[in-house]
Amino acid sequence: MINHEIDPAWLNDRSEFQQNWVHGLRNPSGLHLQYELDGSLVFTHWTPGDDHAGFPGFAHGGIISAVLDDVMGRCSALHRHWVVTGRLEVRFRRAAPIGTRLRVEGRITRLMRRALHTEGRVLLPDGGVVAEATGTYLPLSDELREQMVAAWPGFEEFL
Repeated sequence: MINHEIDPAWLNDRSEFQQNWVHGLRNPSGLHLQYELDGSLVFTHWTPGDDHAGFPGFAHGGIISAVLDDVMGRCSALHRHWVVTGRLEVRFRRAAPIGTRLRVEGRITRLMRRALHTEGRVLLPDGGVVAEATGTYLPLSDELREQMVAAWPGFEEFL
């Protein structure tokens, strides 16, 4: 069951950490994206700038992949789970022009005890598809949890 009354601290990092490159508000070189819900769909908007270029005038595919990975991984917040990426597949359909506001969406396709399966896409303002992705996300291992808490003790309250 999806929690549509999700605490913003789960959907968007409101901890003291906030260093995630895609959505962390305290990361000076990050994208600072923030997520919203539309039913069970997690989404955000992103306008790539000149510093996100791959080819002249177009966003780098690796950055597009990172944004897709993050929005699909944030779907786990709907179930109050922390996950890591197990598998990410991206299919690029069109180039993403620099300076164009893109909509990035993710949703859960299958929730299992040991894996969360998702799909996502990046859309142009006219609805054209820049990229589509599928992802498999895995729960944090005990070892990773311990390492994260050791690196930042405040994270423990979010586990």
